[in-house]
Amino acid sequence: MSCIIIGASHAGVNAAINLRNLGYQGKITLISADKVLPYQRPPLSKAFLQNTLPEQRLWLRPEAFYQQKEIDLMLGKRVISIDREQQTVELDDGQCLTYDKLILATGASIRRLSIPGSDLIGVHYMRDCEDTMGLRDALPDAKNVVVVGGGYIGLEVAASLQKLGKNVTLLLNQERPLKHLTSAVVSDYLSELHKANGVNIQPNAAAQAIIGDEKVTAVEASNGECYPADIVVAGIGVNPEQALAQQCGLAIDNGIQVNQYMQSSDENIYAIGDCVSFFHPIYNQQMRIESVQNATDQAKTAALAICDKLTPYTATPWFWSDQYDAKLQIAGLSNGYDEFVVRKESENSLAVFYFSKQRLIAIDAINQPKSFMITRKYLHQLPAVDKNKLADNDQDLNTLFTELVGV
Repeated sequence: MSCIIIGASHAGVNAAINLRNLGYQGKITLISADKVLPYQRPPLSKAFLQNTLPEQRLWLRPEAFYQQKEIDLMLGKRVISIDREQQTVELDDGQCLTYDKLILATGASIRRLSIPGSDLIGVHYMRDCEDTMGLRDALPDAKNVVVVGGGYIGLEVAASLQKLGKNVTLLLNQERPLKHLTSAVVSDYLSELHKANGVNIQPNAAAQAIIGDEKVTAVEASNGECYPADIVVAGIGVNPEQALAQQCGLAIDNGIQVNQYMQSSDENIYAIGDCVSFFHPIYNQQMRIESVQNATDQAKTAALAICDKLTPYTATPWFWSDQYDAKLQIAGLSNGYDEFVVRKESENSLAVFYFSKQRLIAIDAINQPKSFMITRKYLHQLPAVDKNKLADNDQDLNTLFTELVGV
């Protein structure tokens, strides 16, 4: 009995841990293309980039942990093919390993700039530990930085580099940051926060060309302006890493398609994390979620299934982002909202409650941890919520929600 896990980030590591904790007695092999111990990814654009988090604190587990749990951790190895009929995987060093169960935790790969000059020295991305260390090494000689992309990575990198004393310009290809992920209220709050800290935010200014001979000197944008740059950092999204799954003929739908137990179209192969496309029963739609929470929850679901303890995946999605002194916490998915209610408990806090057809479906909370935690706990148990009470700071949310669910 053996289980091979391809990918050793949050999803893969937690799958191995859950298997052992559930009493799995077989051999567990955890394969990582990285040459370093499996690590946390969220700090890469924040504390680790700012060099305030030692490398050892980045690790998900110390090396001895894998030995204690009898998890065979293979670093610096890449799987190049899967043979479903023989139930084997082939590594780039020629090794061929046999599995009874296989878990794909391959994550996602960064989208790269395809504009003129994107191959110049000084263009950086933020996907793995090596990317962050490379950017950190280049910072001492850099004064001006252009960040391309107004998603979470772009905003977090802009905040981190501004804290490090760089002149930061943030180029957006639309009118506001996080446009497809949140309301204008939250976008405006974050825009003003960055501006107050000195970031030059340029809306509707898509990067069109990177200027320089061998090294970056500037970025031309669609607004007709040219912005000086010693470094360019691109955070323009990711694509699910599904090449291995495609190669061996698994079903694909914007990611590796799985059922409610994280089982692919092959009963012996599971997939979890950023690479996965799954049907969420709460939202009644096929989706792919990029978050640590999703990765760890799906890792547990897959491990339970492999141990014959079938438990459907029904977790409420939640996310977070740290920028300066603002902690953005999100529960639920606000896609398709038709109304929202704003609750301000102080000048530097904000909570936005999203509704669809009178039903509360999500919350974005900035520096309102209690509002986030309470809403996350009761989000999908709630009948109709009084919107006026949500907006009323004198109304205790815990009382409001517990009364509604009859606790």
